[in-house]
Amino acid sequence: MAEQVMTWNDDGHSIQLRLSKSELEITGITCPNRDTGNCNDPVHGCVVTYFIRRFGLECNAGTCPPAESIDICWTLIGDSRVIEECQLWFMPKSDEVFSAWLETKQSKN
Repeated sequence: MAEQVMTWNDDGHSIQLRLSKSELEITGITCPNRDTGNCNDPVHGCVVTYFIRRFGLECNAGTCPPAESIDICWTLIGDSRVIEECQLWFMPKSDEVFSAWLETKQSKN
């Protein structure tokens, strides 16, 4: 089995949230790339939107305070030609540990 490399995409995706009683609901997903970004799948459109609509916050791998809009980074693991066999993870850019890691990666570039 080949080793999977997680490449985090910081390309402007965000999710919009609402607190309804004790539940955090996703009310929207913003994809800045629609048809041109590396998030685009010819069948499903934006893979970030596809996975979050299908699995909700289960795709989240980080923590942050709730807010109306949260900027996210995302990674897709698996063969993107077979989307049903992939896993998408997203991480709030405001996650304390992730944001520190992201800053070190960006400062090296």
